Amino acid sequence: MSKCVAAIPLSAIARLSLVEAGGRSMAQVKEALGCDWILNAWFYSMATGKAVGNLKIDGAVKAEAPWNSWGMTWDAVNVRMDVVPDSGGRNYLSGVELLTPGRGPGAALSYDPAYGGKRGRSAMMVAGRHLILYCSGDGTGDAKTPEGLRDELVEIGGQYADTASLRALGLDSGGSSQCDFSGGRRITSARRVAGYLCVWLRAAGNPPEKEESMGKYRVTPSVGVNARLGPGTSYGKVGAYPMGAVVEVLTIQDGWGRTAEGWVSMAYLEAAEPRATDTGLEIQADYIPAGRKNRPGGTNPGTYITIHETGNPDPGADGLAHAAYLKGAAEDAFVSWHYTVDDRAIVQHLPDWETAYHAGDGADGPGNAESIGVEICVNAGGDFEAAKANAAALVRLLMAEHHIPVENVVQHNRWSGKDCPHTIRHTEGAWEDFLALCRGTGAPASALDEAVDKLAAAGLINSPDYWKAGDYSAENVQALLIKWAASL
Repeated sequence: MSKCVAAIPLSAIARLSLVEAGGRSMAQVKEALGCDWILNAWFYSMATGKAVGNLKIDGAVKAEAPWNSWGMTWDAVNVRMDVVPDSGGRNYLSGVELLTPGRGPGAALSYDPAYGGKRGRSAMMVAGRHLILYCSGDGTGDAKTPEGLRDELVEIGGQYADTASLRALGLDSGGSSQCDFSGGRRITSARRVAGYLCVWLRAAGNPPEKEESMGKYRVTPSVGVNARLGPGTSYGKVGAYPMGAVVEVLTIQDGWGRTAEGWVSMAYLEAAEPRATDTGLEIQADYIPAGRKNRPGGTNPGTYITIHETGNPDPGADGLAHAAYLKGAAEDAFVSWHYTVDDRAIVQHLPDWETAYHAGDGADGPGNAESIGVEICVNAGGDFEAAKANAAALVRLLMAEHHIPVENVVQHNRWSGKDCPHTIRHTEGAWEDFLALCRGTGAPASALDEAVDKLAAAGLINSPDYWKAGDYSAENVQALLIKWAASL
């Protein structure tokens, strides 16, 4: 292997550290620290072994050049490019400025001639919400000039963010280039370098690339608002949003919201238009707290939408009541789903992209791991027909957002055999009518539905709802063929 590239969601990183080698090899450092990813890092003098340029590790300055430069810096895992040492955090390092706020794709580079030529290269880049680590072997076909490295990083980073926003720093290179990434991707070298960049992932492994959102907000001041490194005015500025910009807030802390660019004072934001169905019904977010046993996390591709009924006829057992249940007693029962719908509201309990325990087919079953769970309330005093209509409106929204065909809107029964959604299953034509609502008023029936209706009218099949669901056992198909043959 002569080249390794890693794209790590920033939300997946538990810790990011610069580590002095102390004469140890890369393998020895990785084994001693137990990090998940390791890459050679800063420049150093071959004569003295000491770092050159600007370097700070966990608050301790290790090297200080008589000039400022663009470098990578971070406190915890909020890595960014800034002017170091002046605007650096607790950790920073300088290197070859490949992509900076003042030097974008295609701009001329400036570097010591000793760094030129074709050689193995190491680099780190921030591309949107991803940290990109790059390493190529010296003396291989992947050896590149600094310009070639920059151009390749633009191509890689463009998959994750606008190329104008990419920030990349060239690290020590040539015979120093070495890495050990996940999946056995390694580039080794006999050279023992001065230090490494080490990355530890969260204990649960890589979370999905999309972080949970606290909602979208609009910037109100006429002069815009600054984005800062941390939640407070004492932190350095890392960007800004103009008046009227709509930003997604990922975390709220001490009156500050974390966005893709940095932390912004919530005092200068107002809630933007909430997510709503085509009927105008707004979705209320009331999430199960992270870390609870009935919030497993993981990545749900949203291949299916699974329809349930709550089975709780008690008065008042509406969407908000079930939200309280999911945040309480449901934890020990290992039960969770994404949405509860009643006759007046839609309440969301988990982000669509997370898995949930709603389908009864095991933690890794396709119902739990690949479908979005929707519960329809059957509480006494509620209007079940209105609740179904609201659920269908939600399904239409989810189908549009996740490109899910109506054929993949399925009953809970499909995954575990449970008699759910009970009322719909025990009302003739109710499932067909619900799917018609999901298609939209006046939308034609699918070709499968029309074919089933014709066969049912001719007496060639029974249980049309079963055949319209599109999920058949081999035994039932064989029985149907025998029945058709007997009718000839």
